[in-house]
Formats: sequence, C-alpha cells, structure tokens
Amino acid sequence: MAERPLLQIPEATRNEREKRPPAPVDPNAKIAKPGRERQSQRLGPQFDRLRSVAAQPSDRASLELRADPDGIAPERALVFEVAGSLADFYSQVGRIRGLEFLLEDDANIEPNDDFYTLQTRNGEQVRGDRPIGGRLYMAMPDMQALREILSLWDRYRQGQSMPFGFAPWRDLFGMLSDLRAWGPNDRVLPETLEYWRERVTSRPDEPVRFEVEMWFHEHAERRARAIADVRNKVIELGGNVVNEALIEPIRYHGMLIDLPPGRVLELIEHPDVTLARLDDVMYLRPQSVAAIAEPQEDGETAPAPAAADSAGDPIAALLDGVPLANHHRLTGRLILDDPDDYAARTPVAKRSHGTSMASLIVHGDFQALESPLRRPLYVRPVMVYDAANDAETTPPDRLPLDIVYLAVRRLFEGTASEPASAPTVVVINLSLGDLNRPFSGRISPWARLMDWLAFRYRVLFLISAGNVRSWLPIRDFATTADWAAATPEAREAAIINALNSEKGARTLLSPAEGINAIAVGAWHADEFTAAPEAFHLKDPFPDGGLPNVSSGVGLGFRQTVKPDLLFDGGRELVRASEDEGHVWLAVDGGGAYAGQMSAAPDPGATGRLNYQRRTVGTSNATALLTRSAIRIFDSLIEAGHQVPRSHAAVLLKALLVHGASWGGAGDKLDGAFGPAGRDWQRHRDNISRFLGYGRPDIDRVLDCAPERATLFAFGDIELDAQDEFDIPLPPSIEGSTEIRRLTVTLAWLTPVNTRHQQYRSATLELLPAGDKAYSLAVARLAAQPTHFAVNRGTLSHSIFEGESAVAFLDGGMLRLRVACRAQAGPLDERVPFAVAVSMETAVGSGIAVYDEVRAAVQPAIRATATA
Repeated sequence: MAERPLLQIPEATRNEREKRPPAPVDPNAKIAKPGRERQSQRLGPQFDRLRSVAAQPSDRASLELRADPDGIAPERALVFEVAGSLADFYSQVGRIRGLEFLLEDDANIEPNDDFYTLQTRNGEQVRGDRPIGGRLYMAMPDMQALREILSLWDRYRQGQSMPFGFAPWRDLFGMLSDLRAWGPNDRVLPETLEYWRERVTSRPDEPVRFEVEMWFHEHAERRARAIADVRNKVIELGGNVVNEALIEPIRYHGMLIDLPPGRVLELIEHPDVTLARLDDVMYLRPQSVAAIAEPQEDGETAPAPAAADSAGDPIAALLDGVPLANHHRLTGRLILDDPDDYAARTPVAKRSHGTSMASLIVHGDFQALESPLRRPLYVRPVMVYDAANDAETTPPDRLPLDIVYLAVRRLFEGTASEPASAPTVVVINLSLGDLNRPFSGRISPWARLMDWLAFRYRVLFLISAGNVRSWLPIRDFATTADWAAATPEAREAAIINALNSEKGARTLLSPAEGINAIAVGAWHADEFTAAPEAFHLKDPFPDGGLPNVSSGVGLGFRQTVKPDLLFDGGRELVRASEDEGHVWLAVDGGGAYAGQMSAAPDPGATGRLNYQRRTVGTSNATALLTRSAIRIFDSLIEAGHQVPRSHAAVLLKALLVHGASWGGAGDKLDGAFGPAGRDWQRHRDNISRFLGYGRPDIDRVLDCAPERATLFAFGDIELDAQDEFDIPLPPSIEGSTEIRRLTVTLAWLTPVNTRHQQYRSATLELLPAGDKAYSLAVARLAAQPTHFAVNRGTLSHSIFEGESAVAFLDGGMLRLRVACRAQAGPLDERVPFAVAVSMETAVGSGIAVYDEVRAAVQPAIRATATA
C-alpha cells in the first residue's frame, strides 16, 4: 500500500449543486434584417421556393435538424467549400433558415490567388501559406430549393447582383471557393483512387475489395431499398457483397464488396460512373484493415517464472490478436474469450502481437523486473493470421468496426444465449489502427463507435496512435557518409526538422481520433540498459525525452489535443539510405539493440513456451499505459477508496493524465520549430501535435510526497448545472515565497451527436469558483497545450506555478467549479466526470503539504462516512 495515498475530496467540502436554467427564449423575437443590395431586384418567380424557406418563423434554429431525418435525402445534399473561417461561415449560415447540416469535413483547402490568409512578418502583412477553410455538407428541403441555390451561385460567380432580400446569400457566397450538388467526385475520395490504383497494379488478376459507406436511413424499409439498389448494382458489375454492417446508434451502414479489376479501372478513369452515381452511396473507401507484420527480430528463451496467483475480477480487456495463453509467463493470468474461434485461423507460431500485448499489460517490460499484476486480464481476439502478407490482421472478410462493436456488446450485455462475459471491465486496450485510414480531418465511423461505446458502457478506451513506418526524408544531409559523420545533436535536429515538415503525412491512425478515448503515442524509452551498439543503426534521440520517429502525430478531430499522452514504447533506432540527393531514414523494430522485452511464441514451432522478444511501438506504449491504469485502480482500492464501476473509467482517465507534462521535450521542440511570434497559439498547437499533454509520471498518482498532495472527486453533472469544490489549502504556504505548483485535471465522457457539426454533446469546464489565481498566486505555464486547446475535447489538464507571498483568500480554500453546457443539440443525459487536483512545493522546501491537507480533509471524510 502507498505510504501517502491519494486523498478523496469528501462530500462535506463539496457545495450543493446549483442548477442554472438557460436564459429564456422569446418566441416572438425578431431577427434583424440585413441591409439591402445597392442594386436590388424584386424576387422573381424562379426563386419562389427559396422565398418560402426564408419566410419560415424566426424562432426555428437555422441549423436545427428535422424531426424526421429521412426528410434529408442525399440527392438534396449541397457541398460548401469554405475558404475562410468555419466559425464565420456558421455565423453567416445562422442568418439563413432552411439549411440542414449533414456532416463536416475538416480537410484543409490549400491557399490560392483568390483565397489565402494574411500573416504579419517584420511588421508587414504578407500572404500566408497555411491551409484554410474546410468542407461542409448541407441539405435543402427539396430539389427545387437546391436548384435555386445553385442558380444564385451562378449569378454570384458571374458578378450579377442578388435578387431583393438575398443579401445574406451574397455574404455567404463570399466565403466560398465552390458550391455544388453532392456528386460522384464527393463519393470517390483521393485516397480511394490511390488505393484502387495500388491494388490493380499489385494484384491485377484479383478482385478489388473496398468499402461502401452508405447514407444512413432511419426506417428499415428505406434502408432495405437502399441496400437492394447497391447490391443489385454490385452484382450487375460482376462483383459480390462480402459483408454488411448496420450500427444504428452511430448512424452507420456499410458494406464490404469485391469488384473485378476491370470495373475498378473504369471507376478510376471515370469516377462519375456506376457505383459512384448511386444516391444512397455516401463514400467509396479503401478497405479498413488493422495489420501488424510478424516480427523479424530474433528472441531468446528465459527461465520459467513462479506459478501465477491471479485473483479478483478483470477490470481491463485486450482486443487484439490471439495470445499464446499457455506461455509460461501467461498461464493462469488470462481469461481468453474466443467465440469466433480465431485461434483456429492463427497458427501458434504466429500469435505474436496478442501475446506481446498481454505480456506487457501483465508484467510490463521484463527488463524492468516489475511484479506481475494480480488481476486476470480479459482477452478477446479480433485478429487472425494472414499468410499471404505474413501478418496478423483484422479478418479480411469482415468490417473491423462491426467486430469491435459486437465484442464490446458481448463484454457488457452478453448475447441472446450467454450473459455478459466481463461486466467488471472499465478499461479496454485497442492497440490497433486502420492502416488505410490515417486521420485527415473527418472523424471515422470507427472513432464514432469508440465514442458512443465509451459513454454507453462507461468504459475508457486506450487506443494506440499508430506507427508510421514509411521512409522519412532527411534533406539536411546529402549522403549517408555525411549522416554517419555528423554529431548526435546535428542528427537529432535534422530529424525533428523532417518530422515537422512531414507531419501532414504522419498522422494518427483511426480510430485514435475518438474524443472520449485516450490516444497513446510512443515515448523513446525502454529498460534495455546494456544494449550493444549496432554499426548500421543510429539512435535518433540518444538522450531520450522525445516521441519515437514513427509515432503518429495529431491534432485530432476539431483540433483536439491528440495524441493525449506519450508513454514508453521502446527506443526506436533508425537506418539510413540515400536517394534523390538526400538521406532517407527507416525505423527498426527492436531486437538485439533496443526495445521492450515481452513474451513471444516460438517462431520455430518447436513447442518452446518460454520464448521472449524485444519490440517497439505505440502498441507497446498503450499496453503499458493499460497496466498503469490497473495499478492506479488497485492502489485506490488498497487505500480504502470506494470507486463505483459507473465512475471508475472516467476517474482513471483523469488520473492517467494528471501526472503528464511536456518537460524538456517542450523546450526542445519550441526551439526547433522557431520563434512563435504573434502566432503563438498555432505554434503551441504544433508542439501539441507531437507531445499531446506529455508523458505521465504514474508514480505521482500512485503515491503522494511530503511536499505534494493529490486529491480527486467524481460525479455526474447535467445541463446548465455546476458542481463546486472547496479544498483546504496547506496553512504553511500562506505568506511563503517557496515556488508552488497547482495541477488541475478534468475528464468526462460525453454523448455524441453524429448529425451535428459540433459532434460533442457535452462541454465541461473546470474554473476557479473564487479567486482567479486559485488563492495561491499562480499563473498558467506556457509549456503546455493552450487554454483554448484543452477545452476542445473531453480532457482539460493545466499546470500553474507561482512564488509570490500572498495572504490566502476564500477562507483558505482552493475553490473550483465544474460547469456543463450543451454543444451539439439537446443534452438530456447526465455526464460522468472526474477531477484531480495536486498542490505541491519544491522537494526539500520543508512544507508538509500532504500532512496539512490530509489533516484538514480527514475529519470531513469521517463525517461523510458516519452520515
């Protein structure tokens, strides 16, 4: 048990929740009319439908969704290419009633001669090179209105004045680079064309397998007609439907299909034909697949460990490949649930990834010599072995998100014939990512599923950010000889510069962009202390303290901080080659020279059950963070805290992040990326792409210190309510000039609205309820994500410091409040949240922060227990 365990903020110090109703809405309020055009014209009969739309009652919100979503038909969809601020565009759309939001694409538009941003350099405004705007999809009430809007757009482009009463449309058109009806070019994405070309070239005689994502229809009859139309078209083209999935809670309807290569070539050459012309098709996409190549590195054998003594219920689940459950290190420690019998499709010698992940969760890196966890680990296989590619992959005949959906439902609800398989689970490890869907602005169906499942079942998903193992161009060196002769500092600087230049091509793999989940990147660290030096490999960051070269970078959906955390993923070495006049780097997978040691199957299939191997990557980091979550939970239970299953996930989410900071990595990237100047927010966001909230120091939340006290609370909050906390401050800090630090973390699980442009239904904020400096005279540190960024997702983590001598305010209390508001339509559900707060002074300060805070909160805890 920890010497100084975490302290719980008792109910006795929490003020009564206050429900603050929203401001009343006047149904008779008038919307101010926009100014007339100078050369206005009377509204002609060709715009009668738009006139009737504009005449709707003003109390109807302009972006409000129809009561019957089937009223929005895909053939009435309009594509708005926004060249400017999306916020400004939404503001202008708010003046035009009748438009129905369908979905938003954050994909950036490259600047051109007509649309660009201005930046100030050396006191002068110059054209900026940053991407602008985005793409929005909205629907009109009927086809006549759609045709009239397109007619107005044509008038605008030709320089003609707008009809009388249509000034808002002129202003809106001024924000667009294009406006068109949804069509084949929107259904066939650039990445799909690239995927088709690669498949037809590499396997010209095989059918091409890809996905059809369909518009979702509420009514079963309408869905049946849509699926019949698509199925008939696929058969007509000589193809077949391999798999179909319908997940109503996230409005997903998809199909996995095969088409002959000749038909795919037709689509490549003429994207406006066949399938791309069907109205019920939203997108044609590359096949979603998570694939992990079999490790090529050699391993070794190890003595058999002591017998397992697992006890208790599992609180963590691993969705991964089939593990070698009878490995000496795993025997008696796993609950293996394989209802699809994926073990029969995965030879024992090829069960690498699931075995390694289970081993890292249970034991950690063997080289760290840590004790194994006592709790069993629940494992549900979701991958099989693919002999053609020598890799473990999601089954090629299934849609991965449907596999995960059914697996999680089985965990918590069971099936018609079986009870829930592991209802005590509160953390799910998903060390997988869609290789064909790097995040590019639009949230994926798989991420939407993670967000919905997290809120529905009150579970925390830990998802690997993904490894981008493509060659990295290092243009600072012309030859490999120059590279080898350079100093480690020069090589490190060149790699950081290259990663920054290539960040757009090295993004997270879906579903890591999910906002309720924690996305985990790989930190360049392991416990291999006596590693030999390899003449053909270089350590890119010999001093550590940075993410691995291959670790996927953010930001996430709607510019959220992603990856959320970095955690040890093994030291990833690099090897150099030269081409095109400069050096290229590839990453190494571990083995004899670097990496984290874990259990492995015997690659020779000779029956050895004591084999182990070193590997690196974001999967490892995610597994080790899952292990940390279990350790934190058990430390809370050992300390006597009662953590209900309904709030365990969100509390662990807060505590996993609570010990995170950028540390020296923030300073290093800050210097490498150049001076921020006036564009400090974008500069800081760029650092957040690589570091998220930083690497967490788990020991800080496993045990406090004499100079540090960490407290936590959890609960539920509803719309327009606030929860206040009064936390006693240590008296010895008052009047002291010792440097002090305050760390505050808020985590929650939000419902999501897939039909709203904001998507996140609940926005929570953690704010001072009294003195703005928290009665500690502290200010927010610069070396962390901006205060704007921390409010975009479902994690808010901030660090404050100060050293001025001040008298306590607010009666010697640190007063905080959590407030809740709706962001994406109505919010009818209570939102689970957790708060973690740490107060500390420098080590050796002599201020007994922990003891003083504990002495103040313990009487209240006893009073609460008595009550």
